[in-house]
Amino acid sequence: MPTQQEVREKLIKVAEREKQTYIAKQIGMPKKALSAFKVGRKDLWPEHLIKLNDYLDNH
Repeated sequence: MPTQQEVREKLIKVAEREKQTYIAKQIGMPKKALSAFKVGRKDLWPEHLIKLNDYLDNH
């Protein structure tokens, strides 16, 4: 299982090309939660972390 920090770093890179709103919609989570995760204010639940990691690995 990837770490929170590993997924956060992937998100930062992908968010330069894709809007966070779109990413959040694709994995079924609120944009506010994704934004808080991106800046390090919150960690994701394991199921969201896995979904986000899978999405980021494919984009």
